[in-house]
Amino acid sequence: MRKIILMITCVLGSSFLLTAYGQKVGEFSYQASFPVGAFGDFVSKTSWVGFSGGGRAYVKEQLSVGGTFSWYYFPDKKGKITTQLPDDAGVYTANVTNYTNIYGLMAVVQYDLKKRTEKMVPFVRGGLGAAYQNQRQEFGLYYIQNDGVQFMMNAEAGIQFNRDRNGIVLAATYHNLPSASDMVATSFFGLKLGITAFNY
Repeated sequence: MRKIILMITCVLGSSFLLTAYGQKVGEFSYQASFPVGAFGDFVSKTSWVGFSGGGRAYVKEQLSVGGTFSWYYFPDKKGKITTQLPDDAGVYTANVTNYTNIYGLMAVVQYDLKKRTEKMVPFVRGGLGAAYQNQRQEFGLYYIQNDGVQFMMNAEAGIQFNRDRNGIVLAATYHNLPSASDMVATSFFGLKLGITAFNY
């Protein structure tokens, strides 16, 4: 819990420092996510619950830096499965549900491929930070849960449509969290729709 509070403090502190810049942009987004790799075996269904918010400040004409906070939730009802219990306690047959919550904090860098005052601005963005994740498997009266803090990496490409001091963002994203604390390595692609407000 202390690590999470420290991460939140660092990101929020960085955001307050960025307010010193005169050219800022805030963003709030919704995302549909598609698990891949080992994570796709743990939760194979599309997640329709994903939100992120953050802010950036321009340090050069087409380059901005900032931070984001995100939450993603992946549920998957697997049906009736026979499962090996931990510590060789036998096997158990029950309806199995796997799910995970991911709470991420990242520093982000964005490069606009056109001047940010254009009506349509394509961009690429990268993020690096940490996330708290709890992966849980429920089967009948029993459950197995692994949780902890992991590194979190993000890459995305998209287009921002500007009008006055507001905009709409459409982007394709990819997130990766390497395995840690007995958690499955987590990778997922996403389609993101966001709204922005800016003062430039």
